[in-house]
Amino acid sequence: MQKLRSKFLLLALNILFLGACTNLMTVKRVTEEDWQSSDNQLNANFDSSGRLAVIDDGKGSYANFSWQNLGKMQIIEVNTPLGNSVGVLCQDTQGVIAEDSRGRITTATSVEELSQQMLGFSLPFDHLNQWIQGYWIAYEPHKILANGSLQQSGWIIHREIFKDSNIPRIVRLNNNRFEIKLVFDDFSQSGADDDVVSQCELRLKQS
Repeated sequence: MQKLRSKFLLLALNILFLGACTNLMTVKRVTEEDWQSSDNQLNANFDSSGRLAVIDDGKGSYANFSWQNLGKMQIIEVNTPLGNSVGVLCQDTQGVIAEDSRGRITTATSVEELSQQMLGFSLPFDHLNQWIQGYWIAYEPHKILANGSLQQSGWIIHREIFKDSNIPRIVRLNNNRFEIKLVFDDFSQSGADDDVVSQCELRLKQS
């Protein structure tokens, strides 16, 4: 089983690597100048999709994702490589709510807690929406490393972006336990919209 898992992880990482290579000529690694304070954040909202690989204590997981950041609400849907839904997580001002592949609904105080229960690994979701766009969190200590990576909140965040833009192509995150790699196939930004829905639709299923 361990050998099979290792082969699957290697295949998944190769798929991610090959996908990244197709855009190698249009992607650049970020430098210190590409990072900004979250106080300067202009485009809080985005709609994205792509692939992710997670290594947790040597064990690997691979999935596809779609992710919407709507300012007061974030929605991330995770699917298997074959397209089957693993679950949907939604964060709003009331907390976090999720629905798994069997239709079971669960609530929690943080995405980290819920993603660990649901996906088997913890996503650093509270800051991730800002990190992938090139912002450090203004109210927390941070450091820009010599290779252009950001060190903050116990994570090292490495970004590769499309040339002549700040749109992420590849984001890698590392801490003492996890290694997370996100490859963005689509990423579109929009300005904040005060009229956008700010409550997770899953809460209607609960009532």
